[in-house]
Amino acid sequence: MTAYAFPNAWELARRRVELLEAAHDPTSLRRAEALGIGPGWDCLEVGAGGGSFACWLAERVGPSGSVIAVDVDTRLIEELDAPGLEIHEMNVEEDELPTAEFDLVHTRLLLLHVPGRDAVLRKLAGALRPGGLLLVEEDDIYPVRALEAGPYRDAWDAFLTVTDRAGVDPTWARDLPRRLTRLGLLDVDAEVDTQLFRGGSATAQMWNLTWLQARPDADDQDALDLGRAMLEEPARWFYGPARIMAWGRRPGAVRET
Repeated sequence: MTAYAFPNAWELARRRVELLEAAHDPTSLRRAEALGIGPGWDCLEVGAGGGSFACWLAERVGPSGSVIAVDVDTRLIEELDAPGLEIHEMNVEEDELPTAEFDLVHTRLLLLHVPGRDAVLRKLAGALRPGGLLLVEEDDIYPVRALEAGPYRDAWDAFLTVTDRAGVDPTWARDLPRRLTRLGLLDVDAEVDTQLFRGGSATAQMWNLTWLQARPDADDQDALDLGRAMLEEPARWFYGPARIMAWGRRPGAVRET
């Protein structure tokens, strides 16, 4: 397995993940609510990051439900103490998942980093019980490539060179609905949340720290430095990747909870 491009061992990893959650949680929670996740659901959160979504799930499903949160490195979630939440260290490329056990399987910004992403997606679908829901959220780089130019785009190009070497695929997500359909899921649907953010915002700070973490491996560190400086300017607005959210259900009757 290719090493994760942004390991949690980095001294600023917790702050970067907190900013990522601040940028992405509102849309994730809105979609989860719209899909009807509620009391009594048994949930699997794969690639739990800082654990904000897993904690929300634990509150949402209540004492009659359960949430298992897994990550290849659990140091950022080890101290979470939400009722009904279990935390397990797991490499989803190499380790087996339970089969046909969950009403919800969710992952966010994980599969684009995993070289065996298609095999992992099949595992995630296989973990659903009949009627269970798979919700996948992944970034696609197309807005940056289509709409940005100049030093900010140069910084993205320098950053993408680093992630390419780490095995990241920034275009894989655009086929998510078709991939879920080919896995036999029903009621497949999708939406896109495009990042448009002001300099200095939580999203800008998240990308600033992400580029700082990538900087030692960059061929063009000057480009990253200039891009990071631009991200600090509140008068500027930037496009980021589009987050593609796709979901579908395993055939079968939904379990009553």
